[in-house]
Amino acid sequence: MVTRAKDDQAKLARRVDILQAARRLFMLNPHQLPSASRIAEESGLAKGTVYLYFSTKEEIFLALLEEEFSLLLEEVKNIFADEKQISASVFITRYVNYLEARPEMLRLDAMAHSVLEQNMHEDKLRAFKLSLIQVLVDTGEVLDQALKLPPGRGASLLTRTHAITRGLWQSLDYSPMLQEILKDAVFAPIRPNFKAELRQTLEEYWRGALGF
Repeated sequence: MVTRAKDDQAKLARRVDILQAARRLFMLNPHQLPSASRIAEESGLAKGTVYLYFSTKEEIFLALLEEEFSLLLEEVKNIFADEKQISASVFITRYVNYLEARPEMLRLDAMAHSVLEQNMHEDKLRAFKLSLIQVLVDTGEVLDQALKLPPGRGASLLTRTHAITRGLWQSLDYSPMLQEILKDAVFAPIRPNFKAELRQTLEEYWRGALGF
């Protein structure tokens, strides 16, 4: 029998358990969100316990997406802190490599507007957006200083970089059945490699935007 978490530390640990269980299930089938019942089973908890921490399954996955964005932007800060001679190519290579290692983030992000945010309470959605804005602005300021940009330009570059990334992922993340169909050579022009396509598109955007 699972006992009820009583103090803040125990509640935080239980919340982490739920998120980790949800992440494991999503990685097994990234084209569909698992049910709250399945997440409860995976985390060894009752379904009612899961709902003590999250109102809907979409709220669980939005929390995961928030974590992923925070980690990504922390990585961006690290890139600009690590590299003494930062260039568009260095940044883009590390950015694309990071995303390649975390495909679950791209799949969750692709569901953000159409699925995850559609079943959220207004206060939770507002808190999610405020959290993202804060880390975006903080990271943008790091870019402003490193690249000697006008205030706010770094956040703008990152917002557009994200838009390019999400758009390409949604365009090229074909279903398993469609992937089989597109193996025919005649479809080669519409099945470029995501990593190569993202890298080239960002190179063109960043060089055009910054003139280097």
